[in-house]
Amino acid sequence: MIVEKNGPVARLVLNRPEKHNALRFDDLDILVAALHEAEDDDAIKVIVLKGNGPSFCAGHDYNDALMSYGLEPAADGSKLRRPSQRTRLLRDRKLGMNYMAFQNSMKPVIAQVHGHCTGVGMYFVELVDLAIAADDTYFSHAEQRLGLAGNTWHMNSQILMYGAKKARELMLLGDSFDGPEAHRFGLVNLSVPQAQLEATVENWAQRISKHARDALVTGKAMHQMALESLGGAQQFTRGYVGHTLGTNLRFEPDEFNFLRERAQEGTTATFKKRDERFGD
Repeated sequence: MIVEKNGPVARLVLNRPEKHNALRFDDLDILVAALHEAEDDDAIKVIVLKGNGPSFCAGHDYNDALMSYGLEPAADGSKLRRPSQRTRLLRDRKLGMNYMAFQNSMKPVIAQVHGHCTGVGMYFVELVDLAIAADDTYFSHAEQRLGLAGNTWHMNSQILMYGAKKARELMLLGDSFDGPEAHRFGLVNLSVPQAQLEATVENWAQRISKHARDALVTGKAMHQMALESLGGAQQFTRGYVGHTLGTNLRFEPDEFNFLRERAQEGTTATFKKRDERFGD
């Protein structure tokens, strides 16, 4: 995690380039702490969220998630006792509150998106105020193919953004799409050539910073209240309960069990096998 401050603009930079900025749970905690620090800094008017290296954010680090949830098999291969519901609900409630922090930031947040954007990367783009993407960005909700199939954290926001039918399509198929498509159905505000991405985001950040400080936070508070009237707050309560249930499924013998396959073939090979199953 890198924090850069330049005049009225703070940049929160994800910094695991070798992993396409796949986030461990601790990384997300640190990111949210940095977000709150920028909110508290009166010199900052606008916050930019971006990624170092080839991608914005390729989702959660799956291996770390398994360890965090207590689902990593023992070294001797013995089967672990299933984590308690209370443990899982506490973990997922914290995760949901971290996502909610981006929706509820007191100051405008712009996502600067390039490379791979999936899983939690998609959640950021869906929840922040504004998003600008490179044309060749690789977006998807492929995380839904792990057994979620539409069991998502912030369904209200997704239905409002995409419309009910498109939201269901993105959740059930998990297909990838590029920047111009993301712009067409409302995920991002602009899609630009990669070479213009940095300058375009900087231009918007500087233009937004011309507003008075009180105007920015008051305007965001009104936006937040409007979202809450449409279910924007309750969605995270449903989200963390749903995620606990959705990641504690029973798989039948003819169904694709990612954990079982991963134990035999490893994480990377199993991701490829999963996507082949869905026609990619």
